[in-house]
Amino acid sequence: MTKSAWRRGIGSVSNDGVLRKLRRKHELRVLTILVERGPCSRRELEDATGLSRTTMSAIVADLVRRRAVVDDAQRPASNRGRPTTLIRLNPRAASAVGVELGRGHISVAVADIGRSVLAHVTEPVVADRGLPARMDTALALLQSVTAAHKLELDGLAAAGLGLWGHHPDPEIDSGDPAGDSVVAGVVDRLRAALGVPVIWDHNIRLAAVAELRAVELSARADLVYVALSHRVGGGVVINGALARGASGTAGEIGHVSVDPIGPPCWCGGQGCLEQYLTVNAMLARARAVAPDVVDVGSLVSALDRRDSAAIAVVNWSGELLGRALGMVVPLLDPRRIVIGGELADLGEYLLGPARAALARQKLSIRDRRLEVDTARIAHGAAAVGVALVALDEYAPLHDLNAE
Repeated sequence: MTKSAWRRGIGSVSNDGVLRKLRRKHELRVLTILVERGPCSRRELEDATGLSRTTMSAIVADLVRRRAVVDDAQRPASNRGRPTTLIRLNPRAASAVGVELGRGHISVAVADIGRSVLAHVTEPVVADRGLPARMDTALALLQSVTAAHKLELDGLAAAGLGLWGHHPDPEIDSGDPAGDSVVAGVVDRLRAALGVPVIWDHNIRLAAVAELRAVELSARADLVYVALSHRVGGGVVINGALARGASGTAGEIGHVSVDPIGPPCWCGGQGCLEQYLTVNAMLARARAVAPDVVDVGSLVSALDRRDSAAIAVVNWSGELLGRALGMVVPLLDPRRIVIGGELADLGEYLLGPARAALARQKLSIRDRRLEVDTARIAHGAAAVGVALVALDEYAPLHDLNAE
């Protein structure tokens, strides 16, 4: 081979590689648009990507051939013309199962490759049941849910587990529960039952992921999630990524001190938010001034009928919540703060005073862009969150268009 022929050969190989890389980039863009927008026509995909009709036709045909997408949906014509064929992700290309073993509930969810939640069910369980017993119940619930929704799970790529009271070590792979035999047992049980890789994390952090995906259009949004339940927990999402911290406890806002001379906390601190904003602590204070309050529902009823004593208790609690958030917001500057857990049912009665406390904290840089609201997913959010995280880990979009 002459030197010039050798150079032409190298150039050809190099050009082929560049073209393949560009083609995969275009394919990934098409798949991402289908995730974000749902089924689209070829014309809509052309407009969104800037690709020509010929190029888009070739890309769609190849993705259909590889079963990454299907073109079996149609949009009725607005006039007497022909209906428009729509391209959508093939839901059987991959799916994931999420399981949450909470303190007083279990939840299961199934999500497909398009990040659509196909099923999500939550049931209460006795709080003192151990993790192995809860896992048995969760697997039975998953079986009944998939049967009821006629879900085949033939493209199951992974599963995820959200656990109350357990934090994985961020220096150990999230699929490896080394060092915790109880967690290892339930992870192995789920892995054996489904025959796929399993990841796990703390359930409150996973609820933060679910809440982000349920509301935000941007994949790189920021969010602080606070769960006010039988304990106070939290999760932080920064630039679309779940923050874990050096020791795996990032977001534990329950142990921010809101009263330096308050009661001692089991964590070693004093006046921690968890001493005031748990369900039991809130109800105990409310019951002392409004004896008919027996649960969160009856507390809401007392607030609705304008019971001044109950309102004073919740106003003070909202002030304390605002103090804790006031320590978090200047550090992270999130766009949204989401309040979940049973006490989120107090709604504006709690959030109003918390917002007022935050509003008193002024920064001279610019007006704060912050929304404070209750969670969109009321119960079992971690099952949804961990199913989506499992898809991100084991079925990323760039794998869909691989040969």
